[in-house]
Amino acid sequence: MMANPFSENLKKPSVLVMLTLATVILLLGVWRIVFYIHSPDVLLLIDRAQARWIRYDGGLVLEAKPSSWTASAFKCVFHTAAPVENAVLSLQALKKAEVFFDGRNIYSSANDWRQWKQIHQVGLPFNVSAGSHEIVIRVQSENSYPAVIAYSEKLPVRTGEGWLASTDGQTWSPAVFASRIEQPATSRAFPSSFAALAAIWPYLAAVFILTLAVCLWKKGESFGRQLEASQIRWLMLLGWGALAVSNLFHLNYQVGTDAWGHIDYIDYIVTKGRLPLAPEGWHMFQAPLNYIISAPLYALLIKWFDFPVVVKILGIIPVLCGLLQIEIVYRTARLVFPERKDLQIITVIAGALLPIHTYACQYVGNEPLAACLMSYVIFLCLGLIAPASGERGGAYFLLLGLVWGLALLSKMTALLLAPVLALVILMHARSVQQSMKPALRPLFIVFGVATMTAGWYYLRNYLELGNPFAGVFELTQILQWWQDPSYRTFSHFLSFGQSLIHPVYAGVTSFWDMFYSTLWLDGLNSGMLDFIPWNANWMIAGSLLALPVTILMLTGMGSALFNSKSAYRYAVLFSAGMVVFFLAAMMDMYMVCPLYSRTKASYTLGLLPCWAMLISAGMEPFLRHRIIRAVAISLFACWAFAAYAAYFVVGFH
Repeated sequence: MMANPFSENLKKPSVLVMLTLATVILLLGVWRIVFYIHSPDVLLLIDRAQARWIRYDGGLVLEAKPSSWTASAFKCVFHTAAPVENAVLSLQALKKAEVFFDGRNIYSSANDWRQWKQIHQVGLPFNVSAGSHEIVIRVQSENSYPAVIAYSEKLPVRTGEGWLASTDGQTWSPAVFASRIEQPATSRAFPSSFAALAAIWPYLAAVFILTLAVCLWKKGESFGRQLEASQIRWLMLLGWGALAVSNLFHLNYQVGTDAWGHIDYIDYIVTKGRLPLAPEGWHMFQAPLNYIISAPLYALLIKWFDFPVVVKILGIIPVLCGLLQIEIVYRTARLVFPERKDLQIITVIAGALLPIHTYACQYVGNEPLAACLMSYVIFLCLGLIAPASGERGGAYFLLLGLVWGLALLSKMTALLLAPVLALVILMHARSVQQSMKPALRPLFIVFGVATMTAGWYYLRNYLELGNPFAGVFELTQILQWWQDPSYRTFSHFLSFGQSLIHPVYAGVTSFWDMFYSTLWLDGLNSGMLDFIPWNANWMIAGSLLALPVTILMLTGMGSALFNSKSAYRYAVLFSAGMVVFFLAAMMDMYMVCPLYSRTKASYTLGLLPCWAMLISAGMEPFLRHRIIRAVAISLFACWAFAAYAAYFVVGFH
């Protein structure tokens, strides 16, 4: 009797683990979606019954707005040919509503704004006579734009086209769909990606032709054979360091995402001699390690230099973290691609010049330190799943726990590594054929050391604020300001493309545009509203030049998934899994906290080794044929050259 291959595969432990993980992830996803739909804290607007959520068209505003109440009125004039009895208006408003029918108040919602997701059935207390009638719905909201959806089965009333909106009840204009995606006028003030590319194409053409000629002349033999990855590592360190030194002198000291919040944190430690609590300031909810390290330098410098000079010198710490990340990427490349010098070189170049790594490390912030430590955790994890890793001793897991603990003290984003570490350690135990009991020992070591390293901070939060993660899961309560779009619709997740045309502030339109425009360029101008602090054309053109590199990453994921004979398959699958996992976490935050600046690619800066490996793995299939290899390397060289030139500031601001 022949065995069923499908049933035999199901019996394999690895397949069972994957199916179990997939089931758990699916159930968690369904549970989270149900939470989005029903929780009053998630401002998700879902169209229904052929009606659309509508709002007042006030244009998109980039600046944050202070905590406040907002109000809008919505009006519809309709006609009935015959009298209508027992009419009912189904109504949902963000967040409190009053309904007026022909000037008569027929409904006022309760004062409990947490009931706003309830669909109210407003019965008209009278028969509707034939003729023209007017419905006015006044909506009041807090820290968001007022919006409403209403419809009726018996009356020709459905919110959508034809409705008017007003903020003062006097001046009316057409209401717009809440799902409408728009960019701010500021975005159009900057060059489009096509105009920027046209401005720099002669330089890129020279780079492409020169690289192509070298590759064809040498037949690709010099690439990865005469060159060593260690040489490219030093070249990247020197070039990246020169860029940072130039920016230290030329970059405006005010440049930096949330820079003043980070400076306030450091100043608080210096002036008050203790760590702040989450409610005490803008960024006081952040984990403290970066600020503890920066405080002594700040205290010393502020005595001798003006404030702008102090702020710029403090940027040395992020720069050092950026240089260390390049070294980590190099060591990761050596670990994952031990027999492929060409892939090692591509990995080092891609990691060093990925724009999010370059621009985010040029000014004060906690992201570079956290990312550096998380990158090292990833490197240590890869050391456990590499084919030739062998069994690791207790010292290895002590180091892993210590580095993860320091990452937890740098930024709470490192919490996402907890399930990853557990899974990797158990997989390592299985690969060296350990039983369950010995496998649990390194798990306890890693989590125990991390708890001893960072647990005091989270315990302090719990004792003082009742929540160890205060500021992350209660961010909407701590923030005393709000920002567009102030709510979410499915269009924010299902659209993409603005970042390829007008990438600056394209992130306000959708999750994917935000992620793409902040990964491949500084799409939010590092917090500057009215000017680009970098070399504008080079930076903006990066949105188009990154398209081939993005395709390479997707190719790398696919090749690792389907090529079971690849020596580095597990490392690339690990990298792809990390990216997908972090993207899922970012999408969750994007839904829960509906501010356009909440989902930047900088949250994945700690995945720099993963990004670089995916690019290299995607490049590998294109390196097998002489002509294709030459073209692929030349396109990669154009991207790398532009990515470096974009953030090497030479003019004074």
